[in-house]
Amino acid sequence: MQESQPRDQNHLAPQDLRGVSHFASQVVSLLAGRSARTVSELREPLVAGLIAASLSGSRHAFSELLAEVRRSRISLAALADVYIPEAARRMGQSWLDDEMSWMDVTIGVGRIQSLLREIGTAWVADQAIDSGHGTVLLLVPEREQHTLGPMVVMGQLRRFGVSVCLRAAPSFNELRNLVATRHFDGVLISAATKERLDSVARTVQFLKTLMSEPCPIVVGGAVMSKVEDPASCTGADFSSNDIGAALEAIGLKFDASCVLRRA
Repeated sequence: MQESQPRDQNHLAPQDLRGVSHFASQVVSLLAGRSARTVSELREPLVAGLIAASLSGSRHAFSELLAEVRRSRISLAALADVYIPEAARRMGQSWLDDEMSWMDVTIGVGRIQSLLREIGTAWVADQAIDSGHGTVLLLVPEREQHTLGPMVVMGQLRRFGVSVCLRAAPSFNELRNLVATRHFDGVLISAATKERLDSVARTVQFLKTLMSEPCPIVVGGAVMSKVEDPASCTGADFSSNDIGAALEAIGLKFDASCVLRRA
């Protein structure tokens, strides 16, 4: 699968990511071969360890984080879906509260996104022998600054065995070429702010004019908490933050056993 990197992705030097890569390989090996706990409540030491390691990038911080992962025995899915987003959210809140500098947050979230990408290699649908559960186009609208949420969604979809093509702020020409050269069972658009819904509506309308065989378009993201019905505002077919509901709206059935193997 070809896939773009989010355009506002923080570009860290290779040496800044060595600790991320080493930690990711260890935690995948640690958790992939054994039963892991589901999340009933957040383990604060693990959230704190994620934040500390992402801010410092030091071997010592990542070693302490690995020790906490061993103690917690959480699943890779929980790490990706719950702990990583929570750590990023808290760093953002610390910046809003003037407890953390913008530079620290930028570097820390960059490392966290790299960690998410690294552990995501454990369940890449496009390289798996049990793929074939559909293909979706995942879009982040222009001028949206969020990328971590869509990356979490991409990991969830791949654990369902769905192939994902992620594009951040694509031009209409890029969308035209994608639709002309690839088949998608559905389109997911992640929107964070209601101020960008006009742009989402233009994208939805453009996609519908392109498709000779229309596929469902689903809108989700943080905007769901700010607008009652994003689908009606944008012309999309459905709106939801529930991945299972979105897949049902698209008409895709996910393989539960595939999810268990990848978690």
